[in-house]
Amino acid sequence: MTDVTERLRAAGLRATRPRLAVTEALRAMGGHHTADEVHAHLVEHGTPLPRTSVYNALVTLSELGVVLRADVGPGAAIYEFAETWHHHFVCRRCGRVSDVSCLVGAKPCLTAGQDVGRVDEAQVIFRGICHDCLRTTGTTPGGRTTP
Repeated sequence: MTDVTERLRAAGLRATRPRLAVTEALRAMGGHHTADEVHAHLVEHGTPLPRTSVYNALVTLSELGVVLRADVGPGAAIYEFAETWHHHFVCRRCGRVSDVSCLVGAKPCLTAGQDVGRVDEAQVIFRGICHDCLRTTGTTPGGRTTP
């Protein structure tokens, strides 16, 4: 947690109990989770925080880059503890969210086609059918059905 505490302090923020608890919950949970899932995890593990505190911590931590926030479509945004900047793939069949490496490795990894101001971040959400779903339906990645 020392690295998170240092990053918060370097940004002029306090390392509050909710911020540290939310970060630790995301680390422990692994993968992609909604704010409500993070809240439920904290409650189950003896760290009851108001839901609002969880949401506020996630906003602050994502702005700081400690956690990654992704809007993967209808429903709640997802969050994850993020060591490196990356994108996401969402399967249209099963809904699984997978990490996709960013070719540049840092944000913003894309530029706008026109001058819109200073771009801090560009997220790419890939959508399609994951390998597992393709195998179970007998469809090849190119969309052809196998016999």
